[in-house]
Amino acid sequence: MSKEIKAVKETLEERTLRMLNNPWDLYNAPFKIVDDVYFVGTNWVSIFLLDTDEGLVLIDCAMQETLYLLIDSIHRLGFDPRDISKILLTHGHFDHVGAVRSLQEISGCEVWIGEGDGFFFTERRDLIVFEDRVPPFKIDHYYDYNQKIQIGDFSIEPVHCPGHTPGTSSLFFDIERNGEVLKCAVHGGLGAAVMSNAYLTANKLPVSLQTDYLNSIDKVVDRKVDIVLPSHAGHCVDHDFLSFANTDGSKFIDPSAWRRMLLAKKAEIVKIIENEKNETL
Repeated sequence: MSKEIKAVKETLEERTLRMLNNPWDLYNAPFKIVDDVYFVGTNWVSIFLLDTDEGLVLIDCAMQETLYLLIDSIHRLGFDPRDISKILLTHGHFDHVGAVRSLQEISGCEVWIGEGDGFFFTERRDLIVFEDRVPPFKIDHYYDYNQKIQIGDFSIEPVHCPGHTPGTSSLFFDIERNGEVLKCAVHGGLGAAVMSNAYLTANKLPVSLQTDYLNSIDKVVDRKVDIVLPSHAGHCVDHDFLSFANTDGSKFIDPSAWRRMLLAKKAEIVKIIENEKNETL
């Protein structure tokens, strides 16, 4: 590993530890996006709450250290965390799954994740990253990518988008706003920090995940998406998603934002790959 890559890795680790040790700095007030869809995450990691006819659904749950912020946010919106029926996980990294165990104990909810990340929680817990901060939890279901998940009035389509992790999964569903049907989407994993050849090799993951990542973006980039629900607010490359809070909701509707976000992240990974190739010449 080059000194430059090592320095970046150490910086990321130090920054993450600072956030884990000071979770109150990650607080973000919860807000409604559109009817029955709410943001209950932090200013770093997103969590989305769906209010369905069959209980509450969380898309990701962030970290164990920020659980108290999540509980507070759910209460502030007038909901009860004990009514969580399902947690749909986008992938197996600590910042998206850390609070699962506690939420299972609070609500008895079912947990879903992509099967490709199943081994993170058995023989390769190190791939969770900061795995010592993620209490073991039960996985109830793996996504069937040929089958939508029907939860009350929500029909959620999981799509396998490997790259960021082998089992990264994106989620698509329709909502109605003022008589118009709109498509919402969460891309399961766009972070570039774990996509370098150096990182993948050091963690005994196939470098082919880089190609998987690019192919996954190509697979979904042209989908009709009216409302982007970013798994990290910072993935919205040309606007501040969190700044739209407490508006009339119209700013969240942007039919070109999905494509812009994915193409920007694709370019980021292509640059990483090209730079690594140049370093070996």
